[in-house]
Amino acid sequence: MEALSSLTNKVYSTPSKVTKSISDFSRSKLPFYGFTFQNMKSTSKVVIITAVSLLAGGFANAALVSQFGILDLTANGGINPNTGVAWAAGDQYRLAFYTASKFDAVSSDPAVHNARVTGEANSSNLGNGAITTSTGWTAMITTTTTSVQDNTGTGDLSGGPGIGGAGFPVYAMDGRTAIARNNADIWNNWSNPFNSDAVIRLATGTTNLDSSGNLVTVPANQNVHYSPFLNQFGLGDSATIHGEQVWTGSNSNGAPLNSPTTADQRVGSVNGVELSVGNTNWGSSNANNPGRVWNRGNQSNSTFANSFYALSAPLTVTEAIPEPSTGLLCAIGGLFLVRRRRK
Repeated sequence: MEALSSLTNKVYSTPSKVTKSISDFSRSKLPFYGFTFQNMKSTSKVVIITAVSLLAGGFANAALVSQFGILDLTANGGINPNTGVAWAAGDQYRLAFYTASKFDAVSSDPAVHNARVTGEANSSNLGNGAITTSTGWTAMITTTTTSVQDNTGTGDLSGGPGIGGAGFPVYAMDGRTAIARNNADIWNNWSNPFNSDAVIRLATGTTNLDSSGNLVTVPANQNVHYSPFLNQFGLGDSATIHGEQVWTGSNSNGAPLNSPTTADQRVGSVNGVELSVGNTNWGSSNANNPGRVWNRGNQSNSTFANSFYALSAPLTVTEAIPEPSTGLLCAIGGLFLVRRRRK
C-alpha cells in the first residue's frame, strides 16, 4: 500500500490537482503489493484508480469547521472581514458576549474577573460542546493594575481598523454578527464591518424578546442602532433600548478612565466620587444612536452587580476530517480482492 499511501498523503487543494496526481500515478512504475501499476490488468487498474480518486476527492472537498462550532462560516457571504476573502483553514477569530450573571467590580485583579467570564462561557450550551471546557476567556475591563488591551491581548493596533490590521475578527455568540474586523476595530467603537452603525436595528414601536422571554416594545422616539449583542439577551431585563449595564473601567478607545481632574472609574478603584467607595464605569450593551458605543456609558458604585464583557482567546478555522464514503470502502475492499486473485 506504500504507493497508494504516498499519493493520498499529498494535499489536494483543487480538483485539477487531484486529476493530475491520479494521472501521474497511472503512468508510474511504483510497486503495489509487489506489482507495478503498468503491468497490472485493466480491471485491477480501474479498482485502484477508483479508490485513489475517491480518497483524494475527500481531501479536495473537505469542509471547513469553526472551533466550538459557533462561528457560521457562510454568514456575510462567507467572507473573513479581516482578509476580505473567503474563510480558509488556519484563519483565526474571537468570540465575545456579556455575562448573564452579574458581579461586583471591587477587585483590581483581572484574574478574578477572567475566571468569572470563563465560568460563564463554560456554562454555555452553544456549538459542539467544546466550549464547556474552554479556557483563555478574558474580561474586557481596565483595572487599577492592568489595561483592557493588555488583559485581552488586543494591544497591537498596527495596520489600523481596515482589512489586514493586526489581530482577528470578533463575532457575537450568534455566530453571524461581526463586531470588529481586528484589534484596532475593537477600539474603534466596534463598528460592524458588514453594516453601517447608522442602520436602525429596532425602530420605535417594534418588539423584541427580553432575556426572560417577554415581548417588549421599543419606547417612543427611540431607536436601537448597531448592537453586537442584540440577539444575545434581546432588549435586556429592563426592557430598555440600552440593554444591560456592563462593567468596563475604560473609555471607548480602551483608554483607562482616570486622570488628576476626574474620578477614577477603573475596575477596583477606591477613589470614586462617593466617599470611601469606588465608582466604576459601565457601558450599555445596546446603543440608541450611532454615537453611542458598547463600553462607554456611566458609572456606578463598584459594589453593585453588573455584567462583564467576555472575549475568547484566538480560535481557529480548520478542515473537517472527511468521513469515508461507501464507494471508497468498496473500492478499498476491491483492492484486496484483486490481490487475492493474483495469488
